[in-house]
Amino acid sequence: MISGFLRGIVAYLDALGFISRKGFGRYFLYSGLIGLVIFAICGYAVYLVNPLITSWLENALPWDLNWLSAVSSWLTAGVSVLFFISIFKYLMLIFTAPLMSVLSEKVENEITGNIDERSFIMNVIPELIRALRINLRNIIREIFLTLLLLLLSLIPLFSVFTGILILLVQAYYAGFGNYDFWAERHFTYRSTIRFMKARKGMLAGNGIVYIFILAIPVIGAFLAPPLATVASTMEGVRAMDLDHH
Repeated sequence: MISGFLRGIVAYLDALGFISRKGFGRYFLYSGLIGLVIFAICGYAVYLVNPLITSWLENALPWDLNWLSAVSSWLTAGVSVLFFISIFKYLMLIFTAPLMSVLSEKVENEITGNIDERSFIMNVIPELIRALRINLRNIIREIFLTLLLLLLSLIPLFSVFTGILILLVQAYYAGFGNYDFWAERHFTYRSTIRFMKARKGMLAGNGIVYIFILAIPVIGAFLAPPLATVASTMEGVRAMDLDHH
């Protein structure tokens, strides 16, 4: 599992070299534009929702203090921002799915020598549906495991490790979404899940780099999805070759 985790991380270096050699740089632009739109919508949602939550919180609390409005406003703003940041990676995985699937296929074709490519237009809807199905599944499981770990953090013995474990959980499911851009061409929904579960370390390694890059303001939206897609595709092809030998 540790070796797979390290492979998932190192694959980004190979991906960067591969993209520069093969001329796939335009996908950075496509990804970034999609990311900026998603970020703008999320930011506007925070702007709209924050006053409503603040007002509800002030009315719900029994105290009538002057500083309550400022405190509740900052508190709800912080919670809203953290919430939207946490789902930003899933929105990126879902809405970049058609483009990242095309990129993944082109990368695999370069590696294997296969020249057959699917029609982008014909596969937009199926790829969005699959990405939505996969990532909704992962969101539910990530929330459940995160809440469970937060409860465990109340126990002093576990509190030291829960932060790292929460990050690894998020990384695993982010890597899951990235690898599915490759896996969708080779596996059914259920066999994809079996494939991913057998390679938790590799997925977490991919996902943790994805999360850190995506967290870079503005630039992250341009860089993270294409790099993660190429890295996961290269490792996915390698893993399938190993399974067949």
